[in-house]
Amino acid sequence: MKIYLIRHGETDWNHLMRFQGRENVPLNEEGIRQAKACGHALSGCKIQAVYTSPLIRARRTGEIIAACSKLPETSVFELPELIERDMGIYSGKYMKSQAEFFAISASPDSEGMEPFSQVLKRMKQALQIIARSGLESAAAVSHGAAINVLLSDLSGGQAGTGKTKLYNGGITILTGSLEEGFRIAACNLPPDSALLQDIDLQK
Repeated sequence: MKIYLIRHGETDWNHLMRFQGRENVPLNEEGIRQAKACGHALSGCKIQAVYTSPLIRARRTGEIIAACSKLPETSVFELPELIERDMGIYSGKYMKSQAEFFAISASPDSEGMEPFSQVLKRMKQALQIIARSGLESAAAVSHGAAINVLLSDLSGGQAGTGKTKLYNGGITILTGSLEEGFRIAACNLPPDSALLQDIDLQK
């Protein structure tokens, strides 16, 4: 199976380097553009369903991706396991710099934030749920911190938390099965980058 794991499009809080966590912040105009670019990039990949975090920024990104692939609204499913990491007391706070933002995001368990172990457990559960669908190809829209925890585990720490700054609308391709698990085939591809033209997403 192939899973296209996607970070939602940009919100105003992303632009302002403000922690969102579980706050329900909508896409801004740039985020909608990114979601459309992502959808167009994946429109030929025979995606059969789109799974999304229940937060509105992810749900809207997923709806746009589904529309670009001409999937019906009934092909978009909310999956609670894909929700963003609970950022505890940092939720809603502004960061002074990208470095500070990155450092706090990489903290495994502090100030009431959801522990990495719990984030990883539910993100793996999400992959298992999607794999049990029996589909050959699906998209899954989640969030920066949650995706990075999963990428860190799948890459043995070579990518993900503390290493990868995920693009809004960025595409990571996972391949595998319920029995064998999943591996990273491509990581953090910009939705409108020429790099996508050099990768055969059908294989």
